[in-house]
Amino acid sequence: MGEHDDLAAIWIYIADSTCRRYSPLYDRVCRAVAGSDPVLDMVSEAPPEGHNPVLLLAAVHHLLLGGLDHPLAAVYAGESDADPGPLFVDLCLRERDALLWLLATRHVNTNEVGRSAVLGPALTTVAARLGGPLAHLDVGCSAGLNLLCDRYLLDYGAAGRTGPADAPVRIDCRVAAGSPPIARLLPTIVARVGLDRAPVDVGDDDEARWQLACVWPDTGRLPRTRLALEEARRTPLLLVRGDAAEGVGPAIAGLPAGAVAVVTTTQVVAYFSAEERAGFRDALAAASRDRPVAWVSSEVEGVVDVIPDGTVPSDDQGVAASVLGLAVFRDGAVDAELLGYVHPHGNWIDWRA
Repeated sequence: MGEHDDLAAIWIYIADSTCRRYSPLYDRVCRAVAGSDPVLDMVSEAPPEGHNPVLLLAAVHHLLLGGLDHPLAAVYAGESDADPGPLFVDLCLRERDALLWLLATRHVNTNEVGRSAVLGPALTTVAARLGGPLAHLDVGCSAGLNLLCDRYLLDYGAAGRTGPADAPVRIDCRVAAGSPPIARLLPTIVARVGLDRAPVDVGDDDEARWQLACVWPDTGRLPRTRLALEEARRTPLLLVRGDAAEGVGPAIAGLPAGAVAVVTTTQVVAYFSAEERAGFRDALAAASRDRPVAWVSSEVEGVVDVIPDGTVPSDDQGVAASVLGLAVFRDGAVDAELLGYVHPHGNWIDWRA
């Protein structure tokens, strides 16, 4: 057994479970890191939170987006077909100090703008069940890009489109199965509030670059993320710094009284401890004693225990679906249902409700 077998196993798990055919670049990188004791030595020096492979992937991308002169930049830009594995390892060893600083000071921003396409039918469902207008509270908001979901053109192919036809940000989402409620426009949103332990200031170039760095280079998502950041710069958003479980109650209380409170989480709850998950759910239940609260979640299988998730499918690229659920809290009680299964980055939706 090697000194870093546990760390190496995590990198292999990310390659097998998340990258595979979806991101061949990161699949190769993950396997190269798993086989590099010097890079694993570096990662082991970071705080425990810095051991997440996705954080080092973002840290390297951040340096390259900042103009670092290294051959890996051409690979990430699609201008070179060189093997990214050895180049990634070389960059890590050359930029060890800079990367260790990023691993110690940055967090993974999970807020992918493509997820607006799977939030769209869920918000339409909430309005059909509870009325409108909606007050949208996004927990784990990062830069707040999904708070602007009604500003984007959500294109579901033959199943229809939602949003302004001339929207700069266009998101394609394939309907893999079922009949999601695809409205011409999303319900009226009268308040947009984000809660995050480290919200992104889109007016700060370095913070905006970190948001871009968390996007995987070879998945075609960078251009729309850049456009979504520009949209966020044009739109005042209230982004609150705070803990999810402790902050969600006060944030709900601050939403307009005449609107339906809708809390969204997308690939966030998996980062909570078991105690934090229970505390977050209890906070939503407590807030519902004053007003109904709808919780729309798109999360890894099993982390939102109130949603019955059944057998979770994978797509033809080997990417396991996220579970799209709706939990409505009233007077402390919850009524929860499975809405469907979705690609983690919003590429497709399998509607089951």
